[in-house]
Amino acid sequence: MKKLLLLIYFLNQNLMANELPDLGSYTDTIISNVEEDKISKQILYQVNQSSTVVKDIEIDDYLSGLGRRLMTGTSIANRNIKFFILNDSTINAFAMLGGVIGVHTGLFIAANSESELASVLSHEIAHLTQKHLPRIIAKQKRDSYKTNLALAFSLLMSRSNPNIAAAARTVAQASAIQNTLDFTRKHEKEADREGIKILDKTMKKSNQFSEGSAPAFLRTHPVTTDRISDIQDRLSEYPYKQRMNSDNFYYIKGKIKAFLHEKKTIINILEINLKNKSYMNEQGERFALAYAYLRNNMIIKARGELEHLKSNNIVNPMLLNLEAIILIREGNKKEATQLYKKGLSMFPTHRAFVYGLAENYIRSTEGIIAIDLLYDYLLIYPEDPNLYELMAKAQAGEGKVLLQHENLAEAFYYRYNIREAITLLDLAVSAKDGDFYEKSRVESRLKELQREWKLFSKGLQ
Repeated sequence: MKKLLLLIYFLNQNLMANELPDLGSYTDTIISNVEEDKISKQILYQVNQSSTVVKDIEIDDYLSGLGRRLMTGTSIANRNIKFFILNDSTINAFAMLGGVIGVHTGLFIAANSESELASVLSHEIAHLTQKHLPRIIAKQKRDSYKTNLALAFSLLMSRSNPNIAAAARTVAQASAIQNTLDFTRKHEKEADREGIKILDKTMKKSNQFSEGSAPAFLRTHPVTTDRISDIQDRLSEYPYKQRMNSDNFYYIKGKIKAFLHEKKTIINILEINLKNKSYMNEQGERFALAYAYLRNNMIIKARGELEHLKSNNIVNPMLLNLEAIILIREGNKKEATQLYKKGLSMFPTHRAFVYGLAENYIRSTEGIIAIDLLYDYLLIYPEDPNLYELMAKAQAGEGKVLLQHENLAEAFYYRYNIREAITLLDLAVSAKDGDFYEKSRVESRLKELQREWKLFSKGLQ
């Protein structure tokens, strides 16, 4: 397992090293990479604080994986673009300064195919590759941009959902620059054209296509007859191909659907859908119903839906994870541990297995085993706050105060809460345990974060 993890790590590093550099443009003189990084961290801090943001590693990894595939070969392929999902029933997606893309759950539910979802993501990725927001801001004077940076951030947040705009200024202030920052019709058309190109490049790399109609663009942005005509003209230049939907597409839709409505209501909806066969995919609908039953603590019924899914002999990591969760709810923690191990041997990068297995070890007072597992995966995912949080719990169980605070600090840091990370590192420095090397490491990290916070907070004034 460790050899396989190291191989994945080095492959990822080599892929990143082989990416072509971004040569930049005149917009880089308006918004520097450092400034975009500050904006990105501020947005992601608000994202991590928001209760409307869906926090599920399987959903996150699916969306990020699809986004990365679409970005391959584009000018931002080597950028760490962040994706997140808002629990919002409207059909929408949006790109923001700092390389952040948000997607509404309503878009997942409305998409009839993975290609439709990919078409919308391609459009938003195109906004980033074409640097639309920096180009709009570039039309303003530099001083004006500097003065209104905070307002720009506030408006960008409110574009998606006012509930996550905790740092926003008043609506009146934000509306003062609304007309300047909104994407123009020209930029929307350009994103349509570039999005089609991104889709075409991705489709040519896949061998899972069959004849069929071209993916339809969902109407997530204001649509004009001019845009529709332009898209139709562009599509006529490409061969009609349709990518086969993955099982994960239906399972992700199902998982999102299971948590959208009030927990008893969603059971009634899904049961009626299955009875009337009014669904897009039966397996996805049953997967949703299994999670809906779990939400209502109806474990026996959840097990029944799982067994129905297993009867199709589909080997899928999301099914294995569902079974492990049901085993834990049934009180069979040892069986769940074995299933998680089996899952990791088959799908070593499926993080839901890592989280579940580590939690099981910690609950079973096997913290040392959990720590070894988490160290291995932090090599692969060094910016995963959930792994650091689990490591902190495991270290706390072993009575390691310094290491507990150190890892919890990293969890907050990678959730973009630098101030709380500094507070926890202060506690780690003051801890009575820890050897010379651990104390030196923590003190060095504390100074590093203090310098970063000083520069970061200065830039936000």
